[in-house]
Amino acid sequence: MTPIEGKNSAGSTEEFCKLEEDLKDSERRYRCLFEGSKDMIFITHKDGSFQDVNQAAVDLLGYVSKKDLMAVGSAEQVYDNTMHWEVFQRQIDREGFVKDFEAKFRKKDGSLLHCLLSGNAVWSKDGDVIGYQGIAKDITARMDAVQNFRQRHRELWVLNSVAFAMNKTHDLDAVLEIALKKALEVLGLAAGAIFLIDHDHTAYVMKKRYGLPADITETTSQIRLHDESLMNALLQKDLVLTPEPIFPPFKAMLKHQKKNFSVELTCFLITAKEKASGFLALDVPPDKDISRGQDFHLLGSLGNFLGGAIENANLLQTIRRHREELKGLTARLFHSQELERKRIAQELHDEAGQALTGINFTLETVEKELSSESAHIRDHIRDIKKQINRTYHEMRRISYRLHPAILSDLGLEPALDAYLTDISKHSGLKVDFKMVGFEDRVDPEVESVLYRISQEALTNTVKHANAGHFKLSIIKSYPQIIFVAEDDGIGFDAGNFSSHKQALGLLSMRERAAMLGGKFILRTSKGKGTRIRIEIPLKERSDD
Repeated sequence: MTPIEGKNSAGSTEEFCKLEEDLKDSERRYRCLFEGSKDMIFITHKDGSFQDVNQAAVDLLGYVSKKDLMAVGSAEQVYDNTMHWEVFQRQIDREGFVKDFEAKFRKKDGSLLHCLLSGNAVWSKDGDVIGYQGIAKDITARMDAVQNFRQRHRELWVLNSVAFAMNKTHDLDAVLEIALKKALEVLGLAAGAIFLIDHDHTAYVMKKRYGLPADITETTSQIRLHDESLMNALLQKDLVLTPEPIFPPFKAMLKHQKKNFSVELTCFLITAKEKASGFLALDVPPDKDISRGQDFHLLGSLGNFLGGAIENANLLQTIRRHREELKGLTARLFHSQELERKRIAQELHDEAGQALTGINFTLETVEKELSSESAHIRDHIRDIKKQINRTYHEMRRISYRLHPAILSDLGLEPALDAYLTDISKHSGLKVDFKMVGFEDRVDPEVESVLYRISQEALTNTVKHANAGHFKLSIIKSYPQIIFVAEDDGIGFDAGNFSSHKQALGLLSMRERAAMLGGKFILRTSKGKGTRIRIEIPLKERSDD
């Protein structure tokens, strides 16, 4: 060997040693990154059998050691859906890599691990794919958060739909129908019903159903709770429940009373103010569980929400009933008052009027029999006769105000015309009056109400408005009678209506209109006069 050759040989050995050290250093850095990564890294052969895994893979998949994990045999076995492994392989075989492929892995305890999977091919010297290298980032927490968000969104969507229905209508049946359909849609169920508890009849009443056979109705079906003690307890009117966000579900059997049909339902209580109002009864398939998790909480929220809706509907129903009762009592009161006024007016005209006339005739007879020397007695008799005459005219005025005979005999327009003319004459108030569209007389009750409302409106104007002009219009415009009374007086603050001195008269007008199903509209402000508009459904005069 020449000196030059020896020198070259020594240089080659040094370069080889350096390359070997660099390779070992690179291997150490790779192993450090491989083992230190918090993401799952695995290397498999072409057939999917594990060649290597890092410690993060062992920890994330819940295995004891690498040996324990690699004993599984194939990466395919740890995928929740083997289709994901097949797609992973095909994508790398075709493109050489895969990036951010969403996949689920099944941990040793059976729970799922959501991951974003990236990978690339392991190549042979001949350029063939001989294996796969993958890295999976755990996104389970993120996916759970997204799932919770979606579930919360679904829950709010259901509750918002029910709230919208409650704002749109006070019809409880409509609210229950929307709630049932939305709940079934969100839960992915096909059938269910809502039962309310009728404490007065000690029974469960099916108010709404969906997806059940058409012949399953309130009258043809019967529901029985599996728990007899619970079934009896819920029907008790004095049952008091401790408030809870949601009560445990219970089972019930819905049966057709005549046909051989039955279905088991999973039920969730509807409660309000420590009372059970009813329950949601859902047809849940055996492979679906809604007794826990977000579905369970959704049904709890919906049960509480519907409980409030049912409570509000019951209160509104009670208010409507009381209003109808009050309207009926008011109508009877006004009717009795009108009859009493008519009776008193008749007695004043017939009895007291005739008595005063008789007294006047008697005084005239006495006056004729007096001697010429009794001039001072004649003067007294003339004074008495004047007083009797004034009393007679005042009594006729009172009688007319109580109940004008002209109203019964000739109708509303002549009666109002006479009344308004008289008031205008004595008060100096300019009055415009017109009635339009009345070819025939309307019902006596309507005539009486319109007369009294006109009286009240004019009285308020004369006493309180300090007005110079009063206008009254009564228009028959099918399907209603429109009453409009307006003045150019001082007006008042409509927002402080109840404390105003006209309040009693205005309330009387509103009540009289309401007892005929009418609508009362008041428009006024300080310094701008007052306008009253009343719309009364048209009621033709009865032949009776």
